[in-house]
Amino acid sequence: MSDLRDTPSMSQERPSCGNNKFGQMCSGMGGYAPDTLKAINELDPSFIDTLHTMDRVMVEDGALDRKTKRLMALSCVAVRMCEDCVYAQARVAKNYGATKEEILEAIKVAVLIGGVPCWSVAKRGITKLFAEWDE
Repeated sequence: MSDLRDTPSMSQERPSCGNNKFGQMCSGMGGYAPDTLKAINELDPSFIDTLHTMDRVMVEDGALDRKTKRLMALSCVAVRMCEDCVYAQARVAKNYGATKEEILEAIKVAVLIGGVPCWSVAKRGITKLFAEWDE
């Protein structure tokens, strides 16, 4: 059975996104799908339909563009102390054109709201993303 938790060693490869709802979500994140989403797709594909509907808010430009929304989500997951989510949100923000400086500023906002523990949670995911960025 697949583990539903993303790990620090999340998949680096670009998945074959496909044309189904999972594929649309993957494409909407710039060709990246967190391991959690892959596991949900395997274990309960019908739940992907629900997630796809909710995810449209994040992947479609509205009053806020999708990059800004992902940077906001990055701050939120850091405040919520979700270490694995920090990497996923930061990676998608990068795929949407966010710079290192913008990603760090989103983390600074999280630290302002949630305190220094947010930095402790965020630093591993950010360090991993920035190491990949320079490859």
